[in-house]
Amino acid sequence: MFRPKLFFNKFKWENSSLNTQSVINWVLFVFTLGLFILAVLDIGFQKQGDSKHDQVYNLFFRISYSIIGILYLVRSIFFKGNASNRRVFIAQFIIGIFLLLFFVPIFFVSYGETFEYYLHQASGIQMLSFLLFFLELSRMEINALIKVLNPAQLFMVSFAFIIFVGSTLLMMPMSTTTPISFIDALFTSTSAVCVTGLTVVDTATRYTFLGKFIILGLIQIGGIGVMTITSFFGFFFKEKSSFREQSMLRDYLYEDSFDAILKSLVKVVMITLTIEAIGATFVYWSLEKNALGSVSDNLKFSIFHSVSAFCNAGFSTLTDNLYDVRIRSNYNVHFWIANLVVLGGIGFPILLNLYQYCKNQVIWLTEYIKTGKPYTHRVGMITLNSKIVMFSTFILLVFGTLAFMYFEADHTQQGMDTKARLAMSYFQSVTPRTAGFNNFSMSALAMPSILIMTFLMWIGASPVSTGGGIKTSTFALAILNTFRIMKGKNHIEINRYEIHEFSVDKAFAIITLSIFIIISGAFGIYIFDGKFGMLKIIFECFSAFGTVGLTLDLTPHLSAPSKTILIFLMFTGRMGSITLLLSLMRSYGNSSLYRFPKENVIIT
Repeated sequence: MFRPKLFFNKFKWENSSLNTQSVINWVLFVFTLGLFILAVLDIGFQKQGDSKHDQVYNLFFRISYSIIGILYLVRSIFFKGNASNRRVFIAQFIIGIFLLLFFVPIFFVSYGETFEYYLHQASGIQMLSFLLFFLELSRMEINALIKVLNPAQLFMVSFAFIIFVGSTLLMMPMSTTTPISFIDALFTSTSAVCVTGLTVVDTATRYTFLGKFIILGLIQIGGIGVMTITSFFGFFFKEKSSFREQSMLRDYLYEDSFDAILKSLVKVVMITLTIEAIGATFVYWSLEKNALGSVSDNLKFSIFHSVSAFCNAGFSTLTDNLYDVRIRSNYNVHFWIANLVVLGGIGFPILLNLYQYCKNQVIWLTEYIKTGKPYTHRVGMITLNSKIVMFSTFILLVFGTLAFMYFEADHTQQGMDTKARLAMSYFQSVTPRTAGFNNFSMSALAMPSILIMTFLMWIGASPVSTGGGIKTSTFALAILNTFRIMKGKNHIEINRYEIHEFSVDKAFAIITLSIFIIISGAFGIYIFDGKFGMLKIIFECFSAFGTVGLTLDLTPHLSAPSKTILIFLMFTGRMGSITLLLSLMRSYGNSSLYRFPKENVIIT
């Protein structure tokens, strides 16, 4: 009896790990990559009215999609995997059938002018190319890369790849109103992926709708994280994931078990999209009717700024950012954007912890109403990490708000009533924490406010969040360790818990490295553009490293070498100085099994 699956499995290369399924996977990846490149060329470099060009492209797209459909069916039928992966089989089978039924008949019949318009002129076929390429990219096994790169290196390489792709897309003629240089495109892409917000060209006027859409996509990818997004789709569209991949994702998401990885990935993506959707709704309702020109403009503004705010990016579609005269005094808009910044900067582990806590409380309350069973045990407790982060965030917000109310009374807040001053001070306290929005004139800030902003930019957001900086928990551990030394104790104790020495050592390493990197960057920029003054340069470097995006009107005037230094600072600030240090190591996580005799060093 002929068995297709056994027949196909016979075709394997001897002395090689490649099999038929691997070959099909690579062929599909190459095909989708080719379609992705052609789609980019067709969208960004298309020539209007070139009918011969359109016919060749359309024919190639149709043939390629037909072949991809066949390969999807082959992979879904002959390589089903185990019973737990039926969702993968079903998804691939549906896609294969869809592509064949959709594109094969086009060779023989016409679907009409309306269909042709939406398929080709409205970029429908190009969007399908992007989707299939992303799905195949998510499916790719990364075991070979993990054997060569440690997790820190793989993390940095993934971000660098997205930055390079983004800079290429931003250089397309269809993305800009006037051509921009490669360094400007690279700077903008780095700023978007690293959710910084520093710009060398005006986002509002130099980029078309396509260019702004690309920037928005880069912000979303950079905010959630490249590994999070690809792993999210990969889990749903791949037959299996290796132990190495699961270990790396467990460390990245700070999960204790492999079973929780998929649930956490789903929750991270869903929480992000839900918060952004709710935020966009509140921002839209807070805008006055046709405040920005039309209902469509208001809607686009709301969506773009909701994503930019939650991802702590600070990008705006307005030339003057939120200081634009049309929304300068709309403190409701500022309030919701500030809250989105806080939620995005508090970190995904804290959001997941709060979600689980609220979920458990609802379950307990429902059970209590139904059965009257008393609340005898504590479920879904807030973790120590969440308490430290939330307390640190609250203290910094209160400190910043009160400080700006005091120092800006005769500057940016001159002549305002108490309510307006409080709203502006709260916004000024939030935005340096890696967001970068401004609803005030940076040139009018008082000197103490500039110093406070520099301090807040250095601290930044919280771990595993959409922001940068040394992180709130790092600063909190440094403060707690100082008090520990003052009390003469050998370890940090908080809420009946003892903080591990490794966490304390890591915090001080981050602080030391961050100061060294920022000072080195400022020194480098001063060599090339010292004419602008050290104050502006230092502020710019702290803003870049903290992925903030605030500037004292310096970024657009910098030379190419100085822009390159800022690109490095933004990249390092988003990745983390410890990640940069680990990426330079050959081994990862290995420790010596021996100890040398201890010796004290004179400190004071």
